[in-house]
Order: sequence, then C-alpha cells, then structure tokens
Amino acid sequence: MLRFFFWTLLLINGVLLAYNFGYLGNWSFELHEPQRMKMEQDVDRLQLLSAKAAIALNESSVKKDDEVIACLEVGNFSPTEVTSFEEKLKQLSFGDRQSKSTVAEVATNMVYIPSLGNKDNAEKKAAELRRIGINDFFIVQDQSDMRWGISLGVFKTEEAAKSHLANLNSKGVRTARIGPRTVSANKIVFQLHSLTSEEKKSFDLIKAAFPAQETRDCQSQAESRK
Repeated sequence: MLRFFFWTLLLINGVLLAYNFGYLGNWSFELHEPQRMKMEQDVDRLQLLSAKAAIALNESSVKKDDEVIACLEVGNFSPTEVTSFEEKLKQLSFGDRQSKSTVAEVATNMVYIPSLGNKDNAEKKAAELRRIGINDFFIVQDQSDMRWGISLGVFKTEEAAKSHLANLNSKGVRTARIGPRTVSANKIVFQLHSLTSEEKKSFDLIKAAFPAQETRDCQSQAESRK
C-alpha cells in the first residue's frame, strides 16, 4: 500500500513538473476562451454599477424613447387655412387631445403684390393666383397707395413673412414683395396634447405643408399673452 501511494505521488509531481516547464502545452479552456481570459487580466478596467445607478440608466433610456410632449401649439392660421389643416390632422386621430381657439394678432409685415392700376387688372391677377392653388389673399380696395394691389398675408415677424414669400416664389409668384403694414386680425391656433415621439414625427410632416406657421410650447405661449 505504501508503495502505491509513493508511486502515485511521484507520478502527480512528475505531471505538475512537466506542465510547469510547458511540456504538456496549453489547457483546452485557454484555447477556447481567450476573450474570457483577457477580461480576467483586465479586471481593473471593469466598473460595477450599483442597483440604483443601473435602474436610473434604464429609466433614462426608456424615457428617451417614449418621451411625451405635454402640449404643442401651432398657428396662427387665417380662416381660409383652418379647414385644410384640420383635414390633415384627422390622419393622426387626436380626438379630444386636439383643441383650437381664436387669438387677436397684430401683424406688421405684409406680403403683397403692388397696385395693378385698376380693378380689372387686379381681378385678372387674382384669377391667375387661384389657378396655381393660391386662395389666401384679398384685393386691396382702400384709398392708399396699395389700392388694387393684392395682399397675400400679414405676419408678426419678418422671418415668417420671408418664409411665406419664398413659398410663393416656389409656386411661380414673382412680383410679390414684403412691406410694412399694421393689421389687426383674428387668427386660429391649434393645441395638441400628450404627443408621443412617433406622433410628433407624423405631425412634423403635416406641418411642413404650412411653412408660415409657428410651432411652440403651449405654456410659454400662454405666459407671453398675459
């Protein structure tokens, strides 16, 4: 029995000695798991997160994907534009999350076609505008220098007026220009509530057809009207 233990220990020591000198090559797990071995060697580069930090990171990711806009306002629409915009909004099925109201707007920037000299010329130009799909205008008939000219819209800011003028130019209206003119009028604003990120993307596609309109946060706009 003693001889058996002696030779067994001698054999084990011989195997260990051979392994230490590299005579037995690499073990199989070193060949098949090099990435795991490398990670064990770089353990000082690993960073452990607390449960609280991991939850916060996950909630941040979810919030980014599912962010909801509390209230978005778009306007200000002239009465002739309202129907067209409402028809397009129906595609999004906002239901009772959609509302509209009337606001008084004082505009000082007019997009217009200068006086055409007389009523006949003005009406002929008006007919040309309708043929290319422009219906939001009126013929000026007061006693000012603009008599028998055509107003194509009035805007609070010069930037909005320039945007509208560029849109008209793209449709073939070449004689329009921007000038100062103070006009007070009732306009329509729409408010859309609880928009998801996907609904906001769909809304932006609809809004692109109305470049003269502004989009803003409902709360900030309400405070500006106080």
